Amino acid sequence: MLEVLICLVGVFTLLVIDEILVHAKILKAEYRRKFAHIAVGAFVASWPWLIGWRTIQLISVLMLVVVVFNQYNPIFKFNKSLNRRSYGDYFFAIAILACSILTTSNLFFALAILHLSLADGLAALVGKNFGRKWKYKIFNQTKTVVGSMTFWIVSLLILGIGLLFGNGLIVYGDYVVLVIVLPPILTVFENISVYGLDNLVVPIAVILALGIAQSG
Repeated sequence: MLEVLICLVGVFTLLVIDEILVHAKILKAEYRRKFAHIAVGAFVASWPWLIGWRTIQLISVLMLVVVVFNQYNPIFKFNKSLNRRSYGDYFFAIAILACSILTTSNLFFALAILHLSLADGLAALVGKNFGRKWKYKIFNQTKTVVGSMTFWIVSLLILGIGLLFGNGLIVYGDYVVLVIVLPPILTVFENISVYGLDNLVVPIAVILALGIAQSG
């Protein structure tokens, strides 16, 4: 019960910190969304070591309910400054639920959620700040070359470092293939998944790829 409380209070605390930073004018616009995105996602990645899978699933459903409620009765104004249609917050909660169902590996879950939080979040921030001159559009949604390359590099680091802690889950040959081949594939998925759908597609793709490599 204490572990569950830690998880719930942890998420709530991060959201409150986000609001405080906004009111203090330290964070604004897209930065406030990505701070919450990165911080909450990185924390969620640790959950399998704190609580059971069924509990993670229940909390993710609760998170989805809160997101829906917040959409109509905004307490946390994640999307206040967002000038495009996105359902990323919904898919964020659904992704946690899906990953907790698709795997029983703590490591695989963590790597998938870290892609959702770090790779996606840092790609958006770096692309917004340094990619203005290198833009392109996919399905009427603007992307940047710098942002996509950031996603690729962060994905490579997450897999390259994270899988070293796999304790034999992935053999060396499959490790090399995953680190080389999976990041560009995930980058493509991130690009073509519009309206925030990448929050769901990317982590599920990670889970499936790692599961196939493990069984092979």
